[in-house]
Amino acid sequence: MATLADTPPPKGIDPALVIDYDFYDDPLYSSAGGIPEAMVELRDMAPDAFWSTALGGYWVIQGFEAIVDAAKRTDLFSSVKMGIPPRPEDALMTQSAPLNYDPPDHAALRAPLNKVFTPSQMYRRVDQIRDLAIELVDAIAPLGKADFFETVTEKMPVLIFIDLMGLDRADFRTYRNIATAGISSTDMQERIDAGRDARRLVTECIRERRVNPKDDLVTYITQMEVNGEPVDDDLALSYCILLFFAGLDTVANAMAFCMRYLAMDQKLQQRLREEPEKIPHAMEELLRRHAVAPVQRTVMKDECWRGFNLRKGDMALLNYAAANIDERAFDHADTVDIDRERINHIAFGAGVHRCAGRHLARIEIVVLLEEVLKRLGTFRLDPERDVTMRGGAVLSIGQLPLVWDTI
Repeated sequence: MATLADTPPPKGIDPALVIDYDFYDDPLYSSAGGIPEAMVELRDMAPDAFWSTALGGYWVIQGFEAIVDAAKRTDLFSSVKMGIPPRPEDALMTQSAPLNYDPPDHAALRAPLNKVFTPSQMYRRVDQIRDLAIELVDAIAPLGKADFFETVTEKMPVLIFIDLMGLDRADFRTYRNIATAGISSTDMQERIDAGRDARRLVTECIRERRVNPKDDLVTYITQMEVNGEPVDDDLALSYCILLFFAGLDTVANAMAFCMRYLAMDQKLQQRLREEPEKIPHAMEELLRRHAVAPVQRTVMKDECWRGFNLRKGDMALLNYAAANIDERAFDHADTVDIDRERINHIAFGAGVHRCAGRHLARIEIVVLLEEVLKRLGTFRLDPERDVTMRGGAVLSIGQLPLVWDTI
């Protein structure tokens, strides 16, 4: 990826803390053997925060305590503008409510979504989720091999989300292509074009729901009130854009990384087959080890924060994938240990912007693991094909070729 001209590091920073790290497409992802493995090397080579010279220059925050602090300091690390590298001003995407709003405005904007994404509301969909998981897994079980991402983990959470939003399943591939390009493409123009495509699609959907309401999330958004005022089309668009990109990519990749790990650890597979009651706890530990959603922030003022000289206007990446393997927060942090008593992970973020869809994600991943371990024999990575991965705003898997013993 062609990077922007280097931005000088902040004054006073130790030159040893200046590192060339491109979170979209860093060479470390390949040399370490994968993105989860690269996060171990990045953690070991750099402190809680460092300055990356890539992409025009930005801070990377990756210590567990530091990242939780940064997530809570919305006065210093703001969501109002998120873009590494910075986008041209005329290409900025519509603000996403409540993602691009900080306190005190954030609470009122987040409240309507909290009512929809409660654990009890999401659990009402468990039968639908399980039926789809069974359908997808049973379709490939007799084959003994498949690209598990293409056939299962890409489809399962995305189809559930499409149903939740009230979109058309027939347009699955169009939605996925837009989401993938908008979140993970190494080409800025592709990301900008995908954002514009999403806005056009969602604007049309909102317009249609105003005329013909349905029992779906888009209709709910068009009928919401914020601070006692009806949501207008611009605000409805901002909500839907947030959900569109979050719902069409993040969980699919979280599932895929969990499956990749299990494919490399047949002993853990066998244990979970024998002790299925451990699957929900194992899911939390797998998510801790495989956080997929770093977030971008803008520094709002000059401040010496935790010994680092931040400047107003600096960009910062909150690298949750590395923070979740901080040895100061988790013993033997690189290891997936389903006997770990307390898994206080931050795979869904921290602070007021913690992922609203985390309860649905947890249900979907648990159901997937339950059904895979019931319906597939011992599975492994296909030795004849490579797992492909991408960085970006969501750490992603492009293909996950598995082989398994047919039952």
